[in-house]
Amino acid sequence: MAAAEVLTAAWEEWGLRALVLLSLTVQVTLHILAEFRRHVDSGALRAVVWSAYMAADATAVYVLGHLSVASRSPERELTALWAPFLLLHLGGQDKMTAYAIEDNQLWLRHLQTLVVQVAAAAYVVYGSSAIVGARRLPLLLAATVTMSAVGVVKYGERVWALRRAGTSPTGNYSSDIGKRRFNLAVPDSFISRLDPAETYLLHAHLLLDMAKDRFKGPLPRLYLCGPGSQETQLHGEEELYKVAELQLSLLHDVFYTKAEATHTWCGLCARVLSSLATAAAFVLFNALLLGAHRRKLEGYSRGDVAVTYVLFVGAVVLEAASLVRAVLSSWTCALLVKHGSEGSAVCNSLAPAAVYLRRLVRAAEWRWWRCWSRSMGQLGLVQLCVRSRASRYSRVARWMGVEDWWNTMAYSGPSVPVSPDVRKLLLKSLKARPWDREQFESRGLYGRELGLDWVAESKLEARILVWHVATELYLYWFNKDQLPLPLPAAGAGVADLVEVAQSLSSYMLFLLASRPHMLPPDASRNDYLVVCYALTTHERYSTADDLLSSLQRFADALWANNSAPEYELRCKNTNRRGYKVLRGGCSLAAFLIHHQHQEDSSSSSSSSPAGGTGTLEMICRVWAQMLCCVADECSANSHAKQLSGGGEFLTVVALVAKFMRSKRLSWHLHIESQ
Repeated sequence: MAAAEVLTAAWEEWGLRALVLLSLTVQVTLHILAEFRRHVDSGALRAVVWSAYMAADATAVYVLGHLSVASRSPERELTALWAPFLLLHLGGQDKMTAYAIEDNQLWLRHLQTLVVQVAAAAYVVYGSSAIVGARRLPLLLAATVTMSAVGVVKYGERVWALRRAGTSPTGNYSSDIGKRRFNLAVPDSFISRLDPAETYLLHAHLLLDMAKDRFKGPLPRLYLCGPGSQETQLHGEEELYKVAELQLSLLHDVFYTKAEATHTWCGLCARVLSSLATAAAFVLFNALLLGAHRRKLEGYSRGDVAVTYVLFVGAVVLEAASLVRAVLSSWTCALLVKHGSEGSAVCNSLAPAAVYLRRLVRAAEWRWWRCWSRSMGQLGLVQLCVRSRASRYSRVARWMGVEDWWNTMAYSGPSVPVSPDVRKLLLKSLKARPWDREQFESRGLYGRELGLDWVAESKLEARILVWHVATELYLYWFNKDQLPLPLPAAGAGVADLVEVAQSLSSYMLFLLASRPHMLPPDASRNDYLVVCYALTTHERYSTADDLLSSLQRFADALWANNSAPEYELRCKNTNRRGYKVLRGGCSLAAFLIHHQHQEDSSSSSSSSPAGGTGTLEMICRVWAQMLCCVADECSANSHAKQLSGGGEFLTVVALVAKFMRSKRLSWHLHIESQ
């Protein structure tokens, strides 16, 4: 009983102080971690950031409500000064206004909360005699009013940023890029002095309206600008790809930060004034502590005075960091360049100074290496089925009804970097004409004699599964029978092709299993679940080699007699839907292996040193075209949603495709279609 009384007394004295300091700690945590989520795809990071984001507003609102009671106590009237700081905390950090894309749609709710919490803070301050009452201290009143104004401005800035990110622009939508503004007035002398990273970043800003038109638009007015000289323009799809990567980071700023609200003339002025006002309020509070009014503060709790001082220090540090970040931001530099291209002499003179400051801290390199995760998630169907079947944790998950979630999370392979070979293949596929039915028929991939005619006409999820099974079997055979043989000099890139085919196949299955929202709206995971159930429940195997050998034996039987194979899978009569997909994948794998045999025979008969890489190149090309199709059909909301978790390779491909479809921009970027 005595312990309970001690805890109650301690909470009454320190509970409110601890919660106020917790609110400040949460803001510092968000300030630090918000930068990582743009380029780190980690479940642990997402959990910590989500917890801090949810706790930030809840803690501030809870403490602000309790201050209306606690500040009435004569010895705790100083706590009324905490109310403006809580408004400041509710305004959030510049680097994180929304956790998920759906938060931007709730800007009206935040506007209502702004009105209510400002009224609550005003009530708290008005009820304190130490601030506005008979015993008021002029310096304390000035500091409170100043911080209250800063808090209201910061919270209003957050609501405005949410509104800009959550609403589509209105106007006369025109899809003809020729009717939209394209300005070539950026000074060549300015761009020629930039280092490569700063040059790509500036181009990403100058062409950002194209990206916003794809993921946020359509925009009623597109403002694009660039240099007029060919020497300083972008050249080729490789440089365009680098710009698209940087635009992922800028789009993250558009949807999840205050960047667009802050980096305007009004926003920059508000940032400077709020920083100066916070510093002035801190000076006033120090004058109160050290000046003639110090004795009047002796009647208040030392703990409250110390907490107030910590709140001031935290506010000054965070505001100073925000001001420095705004001044050194590439958004500010791009703002000066854009206005300078319109004829502003002041902006033309300030832009080189901004670039010089950014070069001192290597800001462009920092943004370049942290623009997005630059990786692709991986998931192999065979490995997932083998590991989940042997794992006791999967049995527990099955008993709890979360087997699918557990298997997808636990048995997804580690993400792999986007290799230069994958990038070149995707850029080549975007430039080339997509394969139609005639192209597939000419390569034997649409033959009714193989029973594959339904694959090309089926839904996307079935095509992904069939081609994934076929790729797994083909690479299993190829690695076992082909790679151990000595390769000719011209065939040294075979291992690279194998890696590309494996990574793209596993990436597409990863999207289907883990991120189906990144696929077209009509895509479904049902076929994937059915195939997993067929392999884990009906087939007999203990290792991945056992399962692959069984599937390859079935593929050989189908090639020998497609209508009545000698060897059948056990799931034929118990899981017809899964059997159909597996049969299609094995039939396709048998054709690919036979095609490889023919290619090897023709290469050896003609003494060609190139080896047999045509089949591998065909597989890579099919996966690349499928990925480009998915990137183009993925909804804008899904692309924007994934920006909060490190970005997605699909989004880069969608951006590059958007630029390449514009004839004027393709000409400006010196890209020739094939």
